[in-house]
Amino acid sequence: MKTALQKTAVIVDPYSTGILLAPRLRARGYQVVAVQSRPDLAPSLLRSYRSEDFAGHIAHDGDLAALVERLRPLDPAFVLPGNESAVELTDALSEALGTPGNSPKLTAARRNKFMMIERLAAAGLLTARQTMAGSAAEAAEWAAQAGWPVVAKPLASASTDHVYFCSRPAELRAAADSILGSRDFCGTANDRLLVQTYLDGEEYVVNTVSRGGRHYVCDVLHSAKRTLNGSPFVYDYYRLLPPDDVTAQALMAYIRRVLDALEITDGAGHAEVRMTSRGPALVEIAARAMGPAGSTTGIAAGTGHDQVDLLVDAFDGAATVGPLLDGHYRFEAEAMVLYLPVLGSGRVEALPDLSVLDRLESVRGHTLVPRLGDVVEPTLDLTQILAKVYLAHPDRAVFERDWAAIRAMEDMLQPRLS
Repeated sequence: MKTALQKTAVIVDPYSTGILLAPRLRARGYQVVAVQSRPDLAPSLLRSYRSEDFAGHIAHDGDLAALVERLRPLDPAFVLPGNESAVELTDALSEALGTPGNSPKLTAARRNKFMMIERLAAAGLLTARQTMAGSAAEAAEWAAQAGWPVVAKPLASASTDHVYFCSRPAELRAAADSILGSRDFCGTANDRLLVQTYLDGEEYVVNTVSRGGRHYVCDVLHSAKRTLNGSPFVYDYYRLLPPDDVTAQALMAYIRRVLDALEITDGAGHAEVRMTSRGPALVEIAARAMGPAGSTTGIAAGTGHDQVDLLVDAFDGAATVGPLLDGHYRFEAEAMVLYLPVLGSGRVEALPDLSVLDRLESVRGHTLVPRLGDVVEPTLDLTQILAKVYLAHPDRAVFERDWAAIRAMEDMLQPRLS
């Protein structure tokens, strides 16, 4: 029961990063209410829900007006998305309840990657060329004219779900057949696929928090992928760049223009960008915080703050937020989130003992993803990793020594499978 002085916050789909928001809001005196945006969310998301952090849970049945009427008596101060699947409903609720948020006018362009890139191109920003295709034949015909290689992926997913690099027609046809008719990471049926020209150069992540149209850059991360288990898109690590780095400076300036073009005025942003030979070009941006892999122990130890903390500060009205907006992070230590892959397939009979990593000076923590009894496959994307290891150290030599030591142990740090 809400007391007279208690504040209320609503988190839509409090999974993934959403599990970090509720405890921090409760610590500031909020009662937190969970809203599930749809009944068919991926089980991997739903199982992360922590009911003890919430004063209530509402399952949205598609009737927005009815949901608003259930929430209005609680007088919520704001509504935040906990996961990519929450972005559309968060925008709609914020407008209906009169709470701070991004205008629903461009919600579709913040979720649909085709519309997103079209919007940026119209604003004069460098982007890939692209098409939407409803069949493998249509995709291959476009790629033949646009030029190889191309990237194929769902229109509105996350976590490198169903992302394919294709250098010839047979690969693109196979990718299209895999995407079409499947469901994306958020549970939406894929009836079309996105095909884009390949962006050369290294990939980076830029995380932000915005309030009232002003933007703070929380961090810029080198997002390294490697070829493993037959996929060229297996995440290797996220590594923090110093903010005075020339690349970081160019990326921060570009992302501020992206945020303005998509009218991400209030809330978190998580952007993936390629530094191409012609300059920064957006891969995609999400109007929510980065997943727990990037916004927790490792990266926060390098910047002195966490994107989720800054997001809560911005909406809770903390006095420190105003001076931060229009600025960027500081560099206090080398920092990284390192991914350990699954190399085999089968049912998990025993999990590896990651405590062996604790003797390394740079290791700040680690998280195993599979549970006993889970059926796992070789890692192809972020939904299938074995573990996340968080590293941070002010001495670059120590940091890189420990990083190399963990990679050398990769084969032995595997689950026992049956």
